Amino acid sequence: MSRRATLRLLLLGLLLCWCGVFLRSENTEKSIVRALLLEQTPEQWNVALLYQFPEAAADSSDAAASVQLCAGTGKTLEQALFAAEEHLPQRPSYRLCEYLFLNTGSLRGELSACEPLFCERADLRLATRVLAVTPGCEELLARAEEEERFPEQLLQCAKDTAERAPHLYERGKGLLLPVVQLKEGSITLQKEALLLTETGTFSLTEEETEMARVLLEYGQEHTFTVEETPITIRRSVLGVQAAGDGFTVQLTFQKKAASATPTETQCQKLETLCAETVQRCWDAGADILSLGSVRALQDGQKTAFLTEKNACPAVQADVIFLG
Repeated sequence: MSRRATLRLLLLGLLLCWCGVFLRSENTEKSIVRALLLEQTPEQWNVALLYQFPEAAADSSDAAASVQLCAGTGKTLEQALFAAEEHLPQRPSYRLCEYLFLNTGSLRGELSACEPLFCERADLRLATRVLAVTPGCEELLARAEEEERFPEQLLQCAKDTAERAPHLYERGKGLLLPVVQLKEGSITLQKEALLLTETGTFSLTEEETEMARVLLEYGQEHTFTVEETPITIRRSVLGVQAAGDGFTVQLTFQKKAASATPTETQCQKLETLCAETVQRCWDAGADILSLGSVRALQDGQKTAFLTEKNACPAVQADVIFLG
């Protein structure tokens, strides 16, 4: 056998050995963390982890496996996270960690603390989707001990809500957070969302929440109740243009099949809701339509458009329904 053939066989053997070690260390010897739950209290940090056992969850993000919940506490977020990881059966792997739950009682503090942590740790991802949850880690842990399938149901709720939840890196526009709450024997999603900005946390109405999701392009199907009539939108196309000192927002909707075409009055009310939602979010400190960027592109220069002193520019909405 020639030296070249021998070298190839040797390299192939080394590659196979490396693959075996990689697969074993990455899949079968680690607990797969699927979601982080953070809570900050005046005294300490609480962290809970939703995870799957390695043998069931190593090869598929949708593996049908038993989901478990563990928790830890500490004076700092890093200490609490380490304490929670101590309860895992194997070393943690965050490669399938797609969801971050923040407690509604201290959203701003949790976000400010966790974002640097996500940037510093290569195993955590800024692409994680963010949700708000009303109960604290202690209550969640108690429910998990009482109900075997509770952790799995909580993870499934996050999956079902994913298209409505923002990524952590989208913080610049403000985060429109779906709110998960616990009721007797069930996990539900509030119709109203929370808008988290640099200046605070703001509650939106059900109608404002749905319109904000349209403007932020979260999900495809949306339902509005206008004049006591539900209007379901299957798809929407958004366009924003600078017009003089203000802006024009073009909303083109495709209505649900076999449903009646909304009347002119109903379209006008949706246009009013659009302008009011932009105003509401602007006053809260969120430029959800990126009006500053639209203006900068037109003017050919980047300026600080959204400030606490600037009033919301005039927004004219135009709603069109396609058959």
